[in-house]
Amino acid sequence: MKKTIIATLLAVAAISVQGQVQYRVEGNIGRDFTGTLYIRNQSDLNNEIVDSVEVVSGNITPHDGSYPNAFLGHLGTKNFSIQFAPVFIEKGVVKIDVPNGSVAVGTPMNDDWNKLYAPLIRIVNDYRSGKISEADVKAAMDNNITPVLKAHPADPLGYFIVTQFCDAISSRRGLEYIAMLSNKWQRRDMIKRIKADLEKHAATEPGAKFIDFAVEYNGKTTRLSDYVGRGQYVLADFWASWCGPCRQEIPNIKAVYNKYKDRGLQVIGIAAWDEPDATLKAIAEEQIEYPQIINSQRIATNIYGINGIPEIILFGPDGTIVARGLRGAAIEQMMQRIYGNE
Repeated sequence: MKKTIIATLLAVAAISVQGQVQYRVEGNIGRDFTGTLYIRNQSDLNNEIVDSVEVVSGNITPHDGSYPNAFLGHLGTKNFSIQFAPVFIEKGVVKIDVPNGSVAVGTPMNDDWNKLYAPLIRIVNDYRSGKISEADVKAAMDNNITPVLKAHPADPLGYFIVTQFCDAISSRRGLEYIAMLSNKWQRRDMIKRIKADLEKHAATEPGAKFIDFAVEYNGKTTRLSDYVGRGQYVLADFWASWCGPCRQEIPNIKAVYNKYKDRGLQVIGIAAWDEPDATLKAIAEEQIEYPQIINSQRIATNIYGINGIPEIILFGPDGTIVARGLRGAAIEQMMQRIYGNE
């Protein structure tokens, strides 16, 4: 009986070891550093430290480890003064290859990530240099992302791709990306939150009718419909006093307001995530003359699926959303398309 119990335990132990992902980490981090780097599991929302490697003058002392499953990793010091991501920890030799321009190579997920990342950088650079249009860049990105995502629906790479590129093409396409993931990832709280935001955003993408909201401040209720859907183009700036990029966009918005207000353009500011006193102070400092919806907090941004500001939305005369995400010179370019160059 004892031999049977011992044999059973050994068999279970053997199965347990076989179920572990056996990996080796080696390579060079591309800088003169001697010390310990920690491997964090970024597939786990707690970003838990699960392993570590020793580094001498930039060279990683080859380290063998095991973990119950493959995961999206982050390699760095405890205080994050040095950090590298993504590093997919999976079966095989994960080689840190920073000197050659990659974070990690040598295993399927790391190699496929690098094959995807390099062309995406080229596509973005072509767009920034004016070689291709925004529509072209989105199509090219989608053509590169889709096959890799389809090849890794149950892997940490698929999860990482969705978290990084869920809104790169459009909210609707982001929802389709999520649908490509395995149920394991779709059940994750992070993916559920992303999906909820994308669904809100998809309902308010160009071509959709505006969704009204009401905000109370200083005894008065103001609605988006007080301005939108009344026969004019309306440029709405979701902003906050503390937001540096928001303040940087205000001169661009003031310029189009002053140029096109007599030709039918209405501009409104929608102060979000901000204290009313701070909003009023910023309005005075920036000498803003167009009307404001103050104290919207998260009412408006939740409805329009806005996670970051500034978010500038153009509504058509009938309340249809014409464009979202307008910034800088793109605001004036849109006005010229509508009103001409006079």
